[in-house]
Amino acid sequence: MKALVNTATNSLTYMDYSEPVVKFGEELVQVLYSGICGSDMHAFLGHDARRPTPLILGHEASGTIVGGPRDGASVAINPLNGCGSCASCIVGRSNICSGRQIISMPPR
Repeated sequence: MKALVNTATNSLTYMDYSEPVVKFGEELVQVLYSGICGSDMHAFLGHDARRPTPLILGHEASGTIVGGPRDGASVAINPLNGCGSCASCIVGRSNICSGRQIISMPPR
């Protein structure tokens, strides 16, 4: 797998990575499109200490599921992961979960 990696402030390197191992309850997505947003730019410019290098940028992505029962399905990736147990998550509003995590960022 290839990835464009933020290796240092203002520095990107095209690198090889091992294909992820899919765990129970997960699906592998072949990323076809990825956006670079403001938080990615803050990381690239060295303005966000919460996103240390090396870091694969582009947490806003879409692609196709590879393998499993939904093989070939087109998906958009939600970069927010709710805790799953708070009042917001229980009613399907994980986007406002106070304990949510964002992929590509360490826990708060």
